[in-house]
Amino acid sequence: MTGLSSVANNRAIAPWLFSGPLLLVMGFGFIWPLLQALANSFHPNTPQGIDFTQWTLHNYSRLVDPFYGEILVRTLRISFLVTAITAVLAYPVALFIVRLTPRAQSLFILAYISPWLVNTVVKALGWTLLLRTNGVVNTVLRQFDLITVPLKLMINEIGVVIALVPGHFMFVLLPLWAALSGLDPALSWAAGTLGARPSAVFWRVLLPLTLPAFIAGLVINFIMNMTAFAIPMFLGGTRTMVASMLAYQINLISLDWPLGGSLALALLVCTLALVWAGQRAALLVVTGGRSPP
Repeated sequence: MTGLSSVANNRAIAPWLFSGPLLLVMGFGFIWPLLQALANSFHPNTPQGIDFTQWTLHNYSRLVDPFYGEILVRTLRISFLVTAITAVLAYPVALFIVRLTPRAQSLFILAYISPWLVNTVVKALGWTLLLRTNGVVNTVLRQFDLITVPLKLMINEIGVVIALVPGHFMFVLLPLWAALSGLDPALSWAAGTLGARPSAVFWRVLLPLTLPAFIAGLVINFIMNMTAFAIPMFLGGTRTMVASMLAYQINLISLDWPLGGSLALALLVCTLALVWAGQRAALLVVTGGRSPP
């Protein structure tokens, strides 16, 4: 009996031994700073520092200013646009890759992952060489007489979107490719033998079965777009300021940590609300319009 109880205790402790380090990292690296930002956001900022003796909602009321609203709307617009473009491109690419040999699949996946292996600042500088007025893209288009005036592909939202799409594409492609690889090919074959057209096979078979992985990838993609910093700074500039650049200026230049905390909490709530809405909409699609439990 003693041996059995010892084995049971070891099995109960084992999950905590493996998850404990991760919980510690998340606690001290994410939850504790978030709680600190939350606490700071309710105190006023003074020339002497944060006044912890006073409580106020003034930092949140400052976010109602049209200046901050415009930046938030721009951040959401860019994030939604990049996520939408990625959603349209991900399925054709994933369907193409999953039909290749295992070796070819590995090479293609490595090619799509490779941009993420490069430092973000290096990638942003590389995009400036491609998209600037006398960059590679404009030079090639002018040599082929496709344009007479250089296209303005930088210091605007267009450049940010162009750079973010391939930079964050793998976050949608990888889970979608894994989900498609796990499907039994007989499902599509059976639907085809029953008279379903390829479009019907996709909408009625492949999409519902891979939708959870697809939504998970889109959620990660959207969050990464919301928090992107280097690419918007280099390709958008101060004229196309997004929330991450604003947070940098408030926290590290102005040193207004209470306002930075309120901005961080507002962005977190906004992002979580949009993610929740997207997940609920996906569940409604899967359940055929019936309200999910």
